Amino acid sequence: MGTTVIFKPTAVQKKALVLLKGGAKHILLFGGSRSGKTTVLVMAIIYRALNFAGSRHLICRYRAKDARSSVLRETLLPWLDNTIGKNGYTYLAHESMVTLFNGSEIWIGGLGDREQADKILGHEYNTIYFNEISQLSYAAVTTAYSRLAMRVSGCRNLFVYDCNPGSPLHWAYKIFVLKKTFLSGEPLEKPELYQSMMLNPEDNRDHLPEDYISDILDVLPEKQKARFRDGLWVKAEGVIYDKFDETMIVKAVDMPKEFDRYAAGQDFGLNITFVKIGWLGDCVYVLCDYGAFNMTTQSFNEELAARGWLDCAGGYGLSVYCDPAGGERIQEITGGTKANNSVESGIDFINAKIERRQFFVCDKCTGVLSEIWDYCRDEAGDIVKVNDHFMDALRYAVFSDVQQGVILV
Repeated sequence: MGTTVIFKPTAVQKKALVLLKGGAKHILLFGGSRSGKTTVLVMAIIYRALNFAGSRHLICRYRAKDARSSVLRETLLPWLDNTIGKNGYTYLAHESMVTLFNGSEIWIGGLGDREQADKILGHEYNTIYFNEISQLSYAAVTTAYSRLAMRVSGCRNLFVYDCNPGSPLHWAYKIFVLKKTFLSGEPLEKPELYQSMMLNPEDNRDHLPEDYISDILDVLPEKQKARFRDGLWVKAEGVIYDKFDETMIVKAVDMPKEFDRYAAGQDFGLNITFVKIGWLGDCVYVLCDYGAFNMTTQSFNEELAARGWLDCAGGYGLSVYCDPAGGERIQEITGGTKANNSVESGIDFINAKIERRQFFVCDKCTGVLSEIWDYCRDEAGDIVKVNDHFMDALRYAVFSDVQQGVILV
């Protein structure tokens, strides 16, 4: 069994490794494509697994298959071969888990599938690595927080994250860059526990093909270049609601006090979301939103009721337009009814409201705001179905109300 480590970190990667050894509990590495972020964090996990026998570590992203292809096969297994050799570990494919010779375990999984999430969140860990967090909801990440609870003598438990930056409305930007709590916007109580660092392709040039930066990254469209070459937090390319801007975000104290009518939208799934809107004349105001991860529909509905969000002024009931694929779950939602799921028509309607400046979002609606600038189409023109649960609920609320003509006053 070999033990020779041939990892030769760049100068910036060395700084990242020093950061990982510091006192922070949460560490984010962000930056451009092929900048070495994943390699640094995988090597840190290997080091921790080797040094603390019997420890357990989790590497997860939105889809388990992506975690296996991009992290496990391209990074983790090759580096295990280079450090302890093929005889030093066993990969159990059916468990998506690597067992090292000293009894330590490294698990690979996805948070976007209920069965997978239940499986990986059924264990406790010493390290949880959230890979490509631009695809993960805040609710999904914080649900996993309770699993960083394994106790191994001498091992400091740690959360690590990486991403190609998303929009400046993303939860990670608010927490790690602005040092504000995502839900309330208040300053972090212990900002020293949240540290971040930028790594860009230029910092990793020696490990890249000679033409990667000049012939690939340098010729990208401006927004993609800013994100994938320069590591900047910008709106994604192909944003669906690209005319939405910060002037349409309204402070809670400045929101209208009364509305002509109300409606809400409900999306089901592992990430369950709710968005409530109010109409004032021709203007749509997004009043509140709420999301949870791996929560039953009944419990979610009870939480909404406890917050008073299922009521309307004047004692009228609230129509909650639900994902029509929800089946029997719709009956568990107070006021639940099937939504109009005409996706393109709904998007066109909301875009028209935005372009006419008849669309506003309360600054407390962190779910809607975290998704609206990253809600985009791919190169084929198809909607990217990642981290879009609040956008679906928003569309159900707005467009179903218009189509069905529900008046609550």
